[in-house]
Amino acid sequence: MAKQGKATVLDPRQHEQFLSFLATTRQAKQNKAIYLLGYRAGLRVGSIAGLLLNDVLDASGNLKEVVELRKDIVKNRSNYAAYLSHPELRAALHEYLADRPLTEVPNLFVSQKNTPFSANALAHKMHKLFREGGFEGASSHSMRRSFATNAVRAGVDIVTLKTLMNHASIQQTSEYVFTNPEHLKNAVCSM
Repeated sequence: MAKQGKATVLDPRQHEQFLSFLATTRQAKQNKAIYLLGYRAGLRVGSIAGLLLNDVLDASGNLKEVVELRKDIVKNRSNYAAYLSHPELRAALHEYLADRPLTEVPNLFVSQKNTPFSANALAHKMHKLFREGGFEGASSHSMRRSFATNAVRAGVDIVTLKTLMNHASIQQTSEYVFTNPEHLKNAVCSM
């Protein structure tokens, strides 16, 4: 696992390994959906914890492709759009929603105690899952850093990524992207 800065970045092979591990966990569908909201949509754990069911479902009960994140669940209190368009994320959300317990709790994710997760509780849950899965050094922030790194490697420009991550500056966004000597060598060879 590559590490630079505060949180480990999962490469595609490790992503698949973590998904395989999550399939063996209690609340597997919920855990996978939470993970993929960070890994495939770049959401912060606080935003994931604060999502309401009606944030992600339209009036007909269909999963939205674009979610307007409310300023009360976003760092720096500025609304922005999150894109739930990645096929892997959409499939995980559909699976979770089909299995979500019936409850009066309006949040998308509900704890075993039938309460919404706080950002802190969800961060602890993900840290514990990464540790139990053998991914030392990974945390909920790894999901977001992996999203940024994958986006750049897929050819997304830094300005677009800045917008997707709701960052104030390109400098802030660049700190999320992991590079290693092999990636740098391949970049020079491809020019």
